[in-house]
Amino acid sequence: MKPAVFLFLILFSFNFQAQNEFSIQGNVMTKSKERIAIGDVLLFRNDKIVAYTSLSDGKFSLESLVEETYLLKIVCVGFEAYEEVLILRAHKRLEFVLTALSEELDGVVIKATKRILENKRGNVIANVDGTMLAKETNTIELLSKLPNLQVSPDGEQISILGKGNPLIYIGGQRISVEELQSIQVEEIKTIEIISNPSVKYEAAGRAVLLITKRRSTREGTELSVTERASLKTYFNNYFLTNLTVKKSNLEYKLNASYNQLKIWEKNTADYKVIDKNVFSEYAVEAVTTRPQFIVGGGLYYALNATDYISFNTRFRSQIEPFTIDTDTFLDDNGSQQNIKTSSNNDEFRGFSSSNINYYTSFNEKENLFLGAQYTNYTRDVENSIQNTFDDGSSLSDAEIAQDFNVASIVLKGDYDVVFKNENRLELGVNYARNISKSLLEINQDKSNYEYSEVINAFYLQFSGGKKKFKYSFGVRVENTNIEGGFKESTSFLVARKNTFIFPRGSVDFTLSEERSVIFSFVSSIARPNYSTSVTTTGFINPALEFQGNINLKPTITNELSSSFQWKDTSISLQFHRIKDLVNYRFFYDDIRDISIMSPTNFDKESGFVFSFSSPFKYKFWTSTNNISFNYSSVKDTRIIKSQATVFMYIYSNQQFRINNLSSFNINGWAMTNRKDGVFDRSGVFTLNAAYTVKLFSKLDVTLNANDIFNTMEFRESYILQNLNVNSLFFTDINEFSIALRYVFGAVKDSKYKNKSVDDELNRMN
Repeated sequence: MKPAVFLFLILFSFNFQAQNEFSIQGNVMTKSKERIAIGDVLLFRNDKIVAYTSLSDGKFSLESLVEETYLLKIVCVGFEAYEEVLILRAHKRLEFVLTALSEELDGVVIKATKRILENKRGNVIANVDGTMLAKETNTIELLSKLPNLQVSPDGEQISILGKGNPLIYIGGQRISVEELQSIQVEEIKTIEIISNPSVKYEAAGRAVLLITKRRSTREGTELSVTERASLKTYFNNYFLTNLTVKKSNLEYKLNASYNQLKIWEKNTADYKVIDKNVFSEYAVEAVTTRPQFIVGGGLYYALNATDYISFNTRFRSQIEPFTIDTDTFLDDNGSQQNIKTSSNNDEFRGFSSSNINYYTSFNEKENLFLGAQYTNYTRDVENSIQNTFDDGSSLSDAEIAQDFNVASIVLKGDYDVVFKNENRLELGVNYARNISKSLLEINQDKSNYEYSEVINAFYLQFSGGKKKFKYSFGVRVENTNIEGGFKESTSFLVARKNTFIFPRGSVDFTLSEERSVIFSFVSSIARPNYSTSVTTTGFINPALEFQGNINLKPTITNELSSSFQWKDTSISLQFHRIKDLVNYRFFYDDIRDISIMSPTNFDKESGFVFSFSSPFKYKFWTSTNNISFNYSSVKDTRIIKSQATVFMYIYSNQQFRINNLSSFNINGWAMTNRKDGVFDRSGVFTLNAAYTVKLFSKLDVTLNANDIFNTMEFRESYILQNLNVNSLFFTDINEFSIALRYVFGAVKDSKYKNKSVDDELNRMN
């Protein structure tokens, strides 16, 4: 046989075989077009199973199938089994709609078929809809139950272990913590914790909380009322009402809350100024009565099937009369005295934010988004401080008044286009102008400090892939112009102009239907909160004050990570390097002969995180357990001695379905002792439990116990320059609460969208 003919026959045989191998790809959903998360797909030929796979977020794929007649069977718990005969002569992309075994009751019905938590390509996905999480009374309580998430006792700060404050998105739309608090839990389908966000997210994002809402198309009116009574150190009460009206292309949302809160805080510390022969120990306790009003609303109008315009606004007002009592022992070069300090304070906080969005699709492959937002935050405090010494003498130390305000305006535009083979180009521009003002009056002395910041940003990202390979690469460029100084002065104390370049990228390899690996790189920035970068002050006792730091620099972080996914099990490894990280520390003011606590930049930090997660499900029991090994080493010229060690973080969540109307959940987390070269922090753990039941079709009742053993106390110690410090921070998390929620009417589906375009909202506190 001639070589050319032989080669032709080989090529023909390969081509013939390729032409006769096909694939079946499918989406499996409910009648309301929601994807069914968990299920099995089987392919039979002559009564024998020839292929098998599982659903992944409602999707499946069967590859390398020869031309033949098959029986396709889809099995999902809680739904009728689906069967269809397929004659396979070409590649098929199909959609399957499954019928529920029984009608659901109005509202949320707990199902044992959904895992509460899943791990996909290094990200944690919390399934809210149809699980125990849907019974949480508000979104902040919900987030506090998720792995790696830490929520401050006042519910105003959210952080991710090793990542800092995350960006919060609904779909592709940015929102603030304030706006997050107004979202009803029952509106949420999933929450994804993205540990390596792409460049289309702001450069301030080392991590992203991506919230997906339940989708709907039906119309109507729905009014829900939620009452939650909580017993912590003191009694707290939360009342929330939400109204949704949807008619044709127009949708309204209104919500209002009145919360009667009483907040307890306590901190103790002892410190020694080594070269000054000064030793002090104190215990400070504060009680705040905080009536809080929150009002929000918005409207959404669909111009056509793809285009819309929306407006959203939110306002929070709270007054805070509070007292701070401090007991101090001070030994200054052998002169010892006990001091009782009482600070009576009146405070007002106001927050408002409004935005308008316009979204249009030029065609199926080109989209444009335009947005504008104005935000204002005000905090006014008046302090009256009295010191009483152990000899009976008394001194009115200071009358302090502080007015702080920050206002920002943001303009944003995003454009994306899809090319051949689903390759996508995304680009956008962003303009932000932020001005903060601080008026400080101590007795008769006044100072006016003003801080302005202008950020111009541009990003460009390419993404796509082919078959088992996907990629995403991009860059974000941000130009920052900062000026800060006293109005009484003609010169600036702070004047910085910087241009930052933030590259990000990831590559994703699908090794098989059950295995995949991803590599990614993220560069990000964390700018200081506005309230800490002005001349704020706080009086603790005659020997100690808290101060802001006008010279704080932004923190730059570079991270390289990889993760391996096998079925539902995830293993990941991350390395990071941080420049100019911020921590609070003590230092001694030689001029005023007083100790100061202030946020400060440290030189650098490097470290790694190795984590493992694997869920488990058996009948009525759903279990998720995560463990990570963490190491961080801080380097700074002020460190006297350095020791960094590996610490463990463990998270566990166990859900037990009692029946379709009730469920029991127990969850908790723990961290071992942590040393990062500066701070030595003690280990801590907490355990929570909840029971929920639906009564009379529309009444949800939830009993919740947080920090059951009252173990949330944070100890830390460090030595920097001439100071040796030991601190203990108490929390007010130990709680028992009962929540009642009743729904009138029904709007089960909604197209409502709104995007907060202010990238710096997390800094307004």
